[in-house]
Amino acid sequence: MIVSLGAAVVLAVTAACGGGQAADSAGPSGEPLRILLLAPISAPALANNATTEINAAKAAVEVINKNGGVLGRPIELDVQDEANSPTTAVTKLNTALSGDAKPSVLVQTDASPITSAVLPLSNQNKIVALNFAQTADSGNPAKYPYSFDLAASTASIGAAFCAQMQSMNVKSFAIIRNDTPFANAETDEVTKQCQAAGLTLTGAEKFATSTLDVTPQLSALQATNPEVLVFFAYGAPSGYVLQGVNRLGWNVPLLGDGAVIASPVVTSPPPAGMLDTEFEANLKAMAYASTVYKADQPQPVTDLISGMKAAGGIPAPLTVAYAYDAVVLAAAGAEAAGTTTDGAKIAAAIEALPPGGPKTAIFSSYTFSPTSHSANPDPTEFAFIKPTKLVDGQFGNPSAS
Repeated sequence: MIVSLGAAVVLAVTAACGGGQAADSAGPSGEPLRILLLAPISAPALANNATTEINAAKAAVEVINKNGGVLGRPIELDVQDEANSPTTAVTKLNTALSGDAKPSVLVQTDASPITSAVLPLSNQNKIVALNFAQTADSGNPAKYPYSFDLAASTASIGAAFCAQMQSMNVKSFAIIRNDTPFANAETDEVTKQCQAAGLTLTGAEKFATSTLDVTPQLSALQATNPEVLVFFAYGAPSGYVLQGVNRLGWNVPLLGDGAVIASPVVTSPPPAGMLDTEFEANLKAMAYASTVYKADQPQPVTDLISGMKAAGGIPAPLTVAYAYDAVVLAAAGAEAAGTTTDGAKIAAAIEALPPGGPKTAIFSSYTFSPTSHSANPDPTEFAFIKPTKLVDGQFGNPSAS
């Protein structure tokens, strides 16, 4: 489907980026900024995340187009269902690139296997790729100069986990994770940084995403006697880890990543989920500061929430609403580059955007550079919290109790 939300004359993000260059085609009659968003709409386990991402993107489009669009032209958002299939994702991207309305920007809102599948094609066609889930190379501009990661870099995640464990005064930890590129990269980074900080890794186990019982892996880790169990998983596998720990009677503090706290099984009450049950008694998971309720929220977060509610709702945590920031970054880059159609120029401009310039919501600042296209958020952007009921996609809202 195509979402085109009109154009005006003045662009809000222009001031944030220091103004645009001369446009590639004069005036509002030029080409719109076309953004293709791939989402796993028809994948049942990911449908709420997909809806949240789509509505986040629509909220950003609404804000920017109401304030003049990009270079006086509208943003056009083309949302396509990739069904959590790398093959389908590549097919949908190929179709868009071969059509008359070629996108300049791709927003990929699914897991790292999808990112791995689409990046070679987007790179070949020199369009900006803004990724929900990174891979080992997606933030490396030497390999993918037009690719940018929206989620926290594994280096940032590693630093956050080490700081959290140090605040708990523990000396040892174990890790269990889904066997996915991102979870494996998280494991490598947390292990490296925390060992350098003086903590001991007692063991690490992984399991296939199709595994329904991870008790054997957990039992092996329990035998190593860690003071903390770190786990990286999304969706039902998060529940399998919690079930396995409970089944073993293992009373160990649990630290989950952002995927854990974005899992419906973790944030939903019984019978669908485990919220406020004994399974989560020892669990804290990594969230972003923007996803934890504050009475006085930054304006971009307020705009995000109100825009998403107007677009149809917020069925998943704001942890997965990166698409808002993706649209803002793409618009700011296009404005600074003076083009809505040249993906290579837009990518170069995004790389050069001043941190905190574009008014993003999930992270208040993205720090891209010629050597890193990872998000690289400041440590203050993270918090480890107990899961709560969600209100407007956020944790800790007083109305949830």
